[in-house]
Order: sequence, then structure tokens, then C-alpha cells
Amino acid sequence: MAAAALGPAPARCRSVHWFRRGLRLHDNPALQEALRDAASLRCIYILDPWFAASSAVGINRWRFLLQSLEDLDNSLRKLNSRLFVVRGQPTDVFPRLFKEWGVTRLTFEYDSEPFGKERDAAIIKLAKEAGVEVVIENSHTLYDLDR
Repeated sequence: MAAAALGPAPARCRSVHWFRRGLRLHDNPALQEALRDAASLRCIYILDPWFAASSAVGINRWRFLLQSLEDLDNSLRKLNSRLFVVRGQPTDVFPRLFKEWGVTRLTFEYDSEPFGKERDAAIIKLAKEAGVEVVIENSHTLYDLDR
């Protein structure tokens, strides 16, 4: 006896997870959301020229960032994936990636800093204009700082 279909099959999304502070695979709620019902997942890190030009970024901080990105990429490669490191302003990078990759979901960690809130609001607006679902998760603080 054949089982009857109960409605349409769930839509499979094309996710992009934007790594920022939480450069880890384990215990990463935003990354877990990117994987939910995903037909494909691409992981990115954006090297923002503003950050690179900042005088507050010393050689040790750069070395730590590069080593962390390399470690993250190695971990992803063990899972038959990789980390895409893209240089540019996020507001310039995302519209292009949304189109090129056919993105339907973008996930990232919540940023409580004023600069991050402003940047994220611009990215959310661009995503909505492109028809991309945005999922933001808290994970680098013990509780929701806005509460």
C-alpha cells in the first residue's frame, strides 16, 4: 500500500552562512539554521577593507585571524566544503553573491555593536529586496543584550 503525500515536499533552500566572530563549526546556532532544509550551503568570511585599514589591527591580531580562518577552512574541507573569503564591503558583496549563487537564505550571528547593527540593517534590507530570508542568531554572548 503506497503512502499518500501530505502536501508538497519542503522547499530546499540555498544557504549562505556569514562567519564573523564565531569562527567555529560546533555550537553555532546560525550555522545550524543555515543547514536546516538546505540543498546547498556556502560559508563565507568577508574581509572588509575598513577593518584591514584600521590602525587598531596589529600584526598579532592579523596572524590570529588568518590562522583562525585557515583552521575553519580546514575543518570545512574535512566535510567536503570550504570557506570562501571575500574582500569588500558587505553591502557590495552580498547583492552579487545573492544573484551569482541563487541564495535563498542568509544566516549570521547577531552583532550588538552600533557599527554592526547599522551594517546588518543594510544587509537585511538588501536581502529582502533580493527575496532572501535572513536568520540571525545570538551565540557570542550568554544572553540577548537587547533584552
